[in-house]
Amino acid sequence: MKRVSGRDVARAAGVSQSTVSRVMTADPRIGSETRRRVLEAARSLSYDMRPASGRWSIGVLIGFSPQDANGYYAGIFSAVLEILERRGLQMVPIWKHLEENVELRPLRGILVLSHPEMDALAAAYPLPLVRINGPSCHLQNICSVNQDSAAGAAMAVRHLWKLGHRDIRYVSLEGREAESRKATLRWQGFLNSMRSLGCEDPEKQCIFFPGCSHADQPLLIRAFDEAFREGCTALICVNSQHTLQVNAALHAMRVRVPEEISLIDWEFEGVSEYLDPPRTTVAVDFPKLATVALDLLCRMVETRQIQPDRLVLPKLILRRSTAPVRT
Repeated sequence: MKRVSGRDVARAAGVSQSTVSRVMTADPRIGSETRRRVLEAARSLSYDMRPASGRWSIGVLIGFSPQDANGYYAGIFSAVLEILERRGLQMVPIWKHLEENVELRPLRGILVLSHPEMDALAAAYPLPLVRINGPSCHLQNICSVNQDSAAGAAMAVRHLWKLGHRDIRYVSLEGREAESRKATLRWQGFLNSMRSLGCEDPEKQCIFFPGCSHADQPLLIRAFDEAFREGCTALICVNSQHTLQVNAALHAMRVRVPEEISLIDWEFEGVSEYLDPPRTTVAVDFPKLATVALDLLCRMVETRQIQPDRLVLPKLILRRSTAPVRT
């Protein structure tokens, strides 16, 4: 099969071959309409858009705020960057908003780390997109790779159940509505695993505090106190960003972990293992998540077809914050 050349792209787009070369190097002197026409022609002809360096360009959309750039987001960003570098791929960071000079670069595809405007995103980028820990939309050429947080929540429940805990409370400071929309299905995983173990109404064993801040700590303490008086012996905190808030509330209550309450958090790398006591956690497998996402994206590019969404199992890291229930 004849290899597609820059001359072929130029002919299809109605421009000169030098214009095609400038588009491929993201030369800012080329107008947006011309750039879009050249890229559309290149993609339709399966033209190899690698720059002189020979490294494919992958867009990485970073939709989270600077204050959130720790915990989960720091972990997934670092893993994506490492996997791209290991495979000799070039990362083109796209920061929060859709900008014309970025969206018209010769990208192979885009990994979406966090972004709510998926309709606008799909319209702006006419190429394969893979969303990490978010919903897919195959009609818009968006696939997804999610941590199987439903399995993670089930792991946590089963571990506590084996230790004799029966009144296990699910703690989310994001709120019921936010939990019900999570593509990772962690709340559903908790509810289903509790039902499978004989709990008739596990929704009553959930503590929700949407937007909880340090100023709301007395309310969180009150909720914990009520749960403990009702017989709760274990907590599962499902957001790594809220680990310290939960820890502060328990410390203020002088509740001893795990002597009086067993506690499982979502892993906060560099923090969970240094708390007193070190936390048992459900941990995202960031390298696996990034690897599977990039494999999926490359497969979409190569086949020009939508691929099945993927799930990646988390890990349960056992430390000293869980113990058999006291009789």
